[in-house]
Formats: sequence, C-alpha cells, structure tokens
Amino acid sequence: MFDTSNFTAADVMTRDVVTARPEDTLRRAAQLMLKRAVSGLPVVDAAGRVVGLVSEADLVRPDDAAEQRFHRWLDILAEGQELSPDVVATIDAGNRPVSKVMRTDPVKVAENTPLRDVARLVGQDNVRRVLVMRDGKLMGIVARRDLVRALASGE
Repeated sequence: MFDTSNFTAADVMTRDVVTARPEDTLRRAAQLMLKRAVSGLPVVDAAGRVVGLVSEADLVRPDDAAEQRFHRWLDILAEGQELSPDVVATIDAGNRPVSKVMRTDPVKVAENTPLRDVARLVGQDNVRRVLVMRDGKLMGIVARRDLVRALASGE
C-alpha cells in the first residue's frame, strides 16, 4: 500500500502528543483520552522518557491481582474487622495508577522510518499506534488513523 511512497513517519505523525505520567490515575488517563479524542497515551516519566503506553484496552482489562485483593478485603470485612482508609481508597479502580496497567514495550520507530515500514509494523504486530522517537525523546505518534489519512490523500 505504501511501497512506492517516499514519506516517512515524520511526514504523517501527530506532533502534539498528549502523554500520561506513571502515577496518573486510570480515571485521569481516561479523561485525557476523551478530551483529546485519542485511544492511547504514551507514558513518560518526570525526565520525559517514554516508560510505557496505556490504551483504552488497558483501562478496561480486568486486573486479576486487584480482584484477589478485593476478595481478601471482603473476607476481612465479613470477619468484622475494619479496612484502613487507604485500603478503601484503592478499592475504587479509577484510583489505580497508570503504571499498574500500562504496557512497557510500545512499538517505536525513528522519524526517518519509511511509511511502508511503519504500516508493516502496525499490520503485522496488530498495534494501533507507533511512537516516533529521536535520540530517545518522543517526537510524535503515528496511529492507524494517520496511515488512513495518508492513504486517502495519496501520500
């Protein structure tokens, strides 16, 4: 599809990328996604380094460890013991940090990666977005939507 294209990831990437922090809550990540109409967010640390990626799928995927903790807490309550306020606060799944559900191995490419190679990664790896990097820094993101836009415009 992009085999004859001379375009690169930098030519079609979204440059104004909204990001999340590892300590952001899942609720905050969901709010960012809705506000910016995106389905995934790169997760960056305080130094701006990419440490992961959180997607809509990650936000709604069941957390087996949290489910087990919840059942232990129910047992404690059933025995007449009280839960600490910190435990009660973490029962609300929206308060869990992004770091608990993010993927730590997002697909990354350099800015000069040919668009055909980006499209191949998206197709073969069945990913929705590829992070575009330069010298270890996030420069942009190429989502499936960007590839469709490029295809529609003849790039």
